[in-house]
Amino acid sequence: MRTHPIQWRAAINEGIAAAKANLIPGALLIFCGILLVVGYYQVEAVRNTLDWVGELQKRFGPAFAIPSTAFFGGVLPLVFRRVFLKESSRWQDYLFQSLFWGEKGLEVYFFYKMQAALFGHSATWQSILPKVLVDQLIYVPLVAVPSMVLGYLWKACGYSIADTRAALLRRSYWERSIPVMISNWGVWTPAVIIIYTFPLALQLPLENLILTIWVMLVILLTRERRAA
Repeated sequence: MRTHPIQWRAAINEGIAAAKANLIPGALLIFCGILLVVGYYQVEAVRNTLDWVGELQKRFGPAFAIPSTAFFGGVLPLVFRRVFLKESSRWQDYLFQSLFWGEKGLEVYFFYKMQAALFGHSATWQSILPKVLVDQLIYVPLVAVPSMVLGYLWKACGYSIADTRAALLRRSYWERSIPVMISNWGVWTPAVIIIYTFPLALQLPLENLILTIWVMLVILLTRERRAA
């Protein structure tokens, strides 16, 4: 389906508006990420704790990545919505998000390993910069955003393929994905810079942790705005 130029502009403007709306939680997220970096490299207790998590990731590999990402990316957001927004979820939603984010855990696990093999393991800008560019300019638009937009649209349509197709006819994939992509770049570009400063074994666990912090901030701030 061809998209009218005005719709393209509207989608871009929607993405910019979403990025602006995320400035405060995004800034808090980056602040938490910087604290993690400083803590890991300067505080022995923090380093020992994170290294212990990293050892679990190294020891179990995908068997650690899948359930941990399913929990932090899938189950925990629903629990937070239940607690803070009083929004109930169907058992199908828990199943979908657990499977969706579990697969994401496996996907990102191998993606980070590929990045390390291609660009090295060091925390230098020569290693971090190409990883960030591949992450945000290739992985995000070609893999992360399409799966997120289509997967969550399918969920919103009651897991009906027919209803999902009808929704895409009403509003095209590009109109849906461009705002998500722009908003993602605004928040997650600095976040992945932080992630890639850590050793490979810690990158996926930290991605999960940052994802959880992000969800918590968005839910809490949304709740405050609704209560105002």
